[in-house]
Amino acid sequence: MKKRLTCISLALLIALVLMFGTSCSSSGDLSMSKDVDKMLEFTSEATDKAEAVAYKLAYDEKLADDSTGFRTAGSDAEHRAADYLAKEFEKIGLSDVEKEAVTVDKWQFNEAYMTVNYTGQDGQKKTFKLDNMVSYAAQGTKQLGGDYTNLDIVDMGMGTEADYRKYYKANNCENMEGKIVLVGVDQWNEVWIDGPYMEAAVQKAAAIISYPIDGYAKYNDDTLNMQDICAPDMKLPCTSITKNDAKKVQEIIKSGKNIAAKLYVDNEVGSQNGTSYNVVGTIKGTENTGQRIIVAGHYDKYFNGFEDDCTAVGLTAGIAKAIIDSAYKPANDIVFIAHAAEEWGRFDTSTDWAIGSWEMITTAHPEWQGSTLALINFEMPSVDSFNKNGVMRTTYEAGEIGKNLLSSDLLSGVKSFYEDGVVVKNDDQEIPRTDGISYQFQGVPVFMPRQEDRTEWTQNRYHTPKDDNNVEDTKKDGVHSKELLEYQLSLYSALAMYIDGSPALELDFNSRCDDFEAAVKDTEKYATKESVETYKKALTDLREAAAKNLEKAKSINADYEAAYKAEDEDAMKAARAQGVEHNKKSLTAFKYVQDEFMGLADYGDVELHHKGLQNNLDLYGDVVEALSDGKITEEDVWLAAAINGYYENYAYLFSDEVCALSNSLLMNDKVKSNWGSGKMTLAIKDSWKTTKNMYAQWNKGVTDAAEYRKFVDEYKGYMDILKKELQKYVNSETEAMGQLESML
Repeated sequence: MKKRLTCISLALLIALVLMFGTSCSSSGDLSMSKDVDKMLEFTSEATDKAEAVAYKLAYDEKLADDSTGFRTAGSDAEHRAADYLAKEFEKIGLSDVEKEAVTVDKWQFNEAYMTVNYTGQDGQKKTFKLDNMVSYAAQGTKQLGGDYTNLDIVDMGMGTEADYRKYYKANNCENMEGKIVLVGVDQWNEVWIDGPYMEAAVQKAAAIISYPIDGYAKYNDDTLNMQDICAPDMKLPCTSITKNDAKKVQEIIKSGKNIAAKLYVDNEVGSQNGTSYNVVGTIKGTENTGQRIIVAGHYDKYFNGFEDDCTAVGLTAGIAKAIIDSAYKPANDIVFIAHAAEEWGRFDTSTDWAIGSWEMITTAHPEWQGSTLALINFEMPSVDSFNKNGVMRTTYEAGEIGKNLLSSDLLSGVKSFYEDGVVVKNDDQEIPRTDGISYQFQGVPVFMPRQEDRTEWTQNRYHTPKDDNNVEDTKKDGVHSKELLEYQLSLYSALAMYIDGSPALELDFNSRCDDFEAAVKDTEKYATKESVETYKKALTDLREAAAKNLEKAKSINADYEAAYKAEDEDAMKAARAQGVEHNKKSLTAFKYVQDEFMGLADYGDVELHHKGLQNNLDLYGDVVEALSDGKITEEDVWLAAAINGYYENYAYLFSDEVCALSNSLLMNDKVKSNWGSGKMTLAIKDSWKTTKNMYAQWNKGVTDAAEYRKFVDEYKGYMDILKKELQKYVNSETEAMGQLESML
């Protein structure tokens, strides 16, 4: 029941709002409630706009570079799409619409095919034309030059070093010159394409053609798949075909004679030679706060890319339309961005995605750091995978804001798409796989809807032509839902308005403290007891400062709400000014956390620095224990594969050259400005050599633990190195907690 207060003092109003916080039980209790209600009147039309933009981006052939629909970093199609989006942003009514140029490694796929001439078992000359082929971000035959018209084709299994050695032994040769290698890949369960690609180059193959054996593209055996390549430019064509087409090629290899293949790949790639455009439009703030909220998706894509990520850009445009049509006047700028070069944008790094967004926040607009209240980012926002719960993923400190919105009554007039509603989840696993990581690492809190379980949809459709506008549940994996799209539009428009309407950003640093506390569990195994106790004491002190910081933000917002109800404009302005100053402090502290504490546990998961090392130490310890105890088993030998975020797995599969390249990519040795640069804190680069030699010992049939003592000693040596590094991190994190406490 909602009560109306007809006469009450300003002081009492402040006290009541402080008591109950800003998450009131009725939308009428919040200053932005009428604005949100008004915005909700326009969501249907705005969703129509979102769908129209998504369909245009996904299916207009003029906005693609090739017949399959590719639109990649710095390509002509990406430029044409940027022009289209700029015009759409202007039509919607956004101001200051710009195409912000950023430098990327260009990738433009134009065409690929292979013609195979051979003699069949019946003695007849035959030709097989394979047109259904796409290229990874690798050099094309057209661009490399040379003769690709009379090549042999070899079925090279999974493209491991052992596969090549087996072939060399059987065929009395030393390399793959003049040969195309056909390789099956499982990028979900086994290895990424970078390993087979680099190995093919090391073995001097003329080209590599890959196909999915499992993992992705499971929709059917006629489904293509594409991923980012996470590799250097090896000057080697690398393409992808379907499983069924691979079977046809394998049959030719098996039974045909006089095989002569012609491969044609027109694929333009280069290093730092491309320009991508992040398309930007703004709803200008009215209070000159110098702050902004960003709403974004990315418009580069593979194939149709309807859900990934055309619907996200459509949703971004739809939110802009709903807010503009409702005549909402924000206090802060609300900036809408269609990011380019998200799928791939850089050679020589394992973190080769989210390049357009990284360049945006670091090069194009470094002044946004420290003054951006939030990034609301979208990835595949309208896939209904039949979950009972929706998930709002946030950087740890921002979860309080999402919870406050959802516990308020701002969306009381909106029926939840999800049976059990939306939950807020602190996230360090999904956000790093999106443009969100570029902004998070530069001090911007991130919000993003991402369903908990979409495994079947991802394995069937992700980065395939089957990422389309399917609305019929034919595969039991998920459907496009316009109803869900409208719900996301309502929810995240309201989130933008809620953040904008709250003068102080209610960041809960105690949420990150929970992460710190979980990370120090069992750290005494590797660091001194005294240092861990000092760490815990600093954490306790930090918690007090974090609680006071959050309390201060809530107090400022409560003052604002009370002043709003009292129609005291001067008090509202005063609260807004206090909020701006508070936000400067909180965002500086948020950036400090990212700089001083957070690293990458592998190429995708954000982890506290010392915890990443601790995880690796645990893995090394498991290996040491397994190799020191009696008879060695295959399971014991394979334990080391998980070291360094499973990059150690390459030691079992690939040559020394590939292992060295892989570890260089992991550590970003050649790329110094990238969201992964300087963040990989766990890897010992030469550990793979020990693992490779240990595996070779196993392959000789050796099972006596005494024969593995050398490897045990080497692993222990790596552990000693990591222990010293971990101790340094425990000490530096403790010191940083003291600094963070003073900042708050």
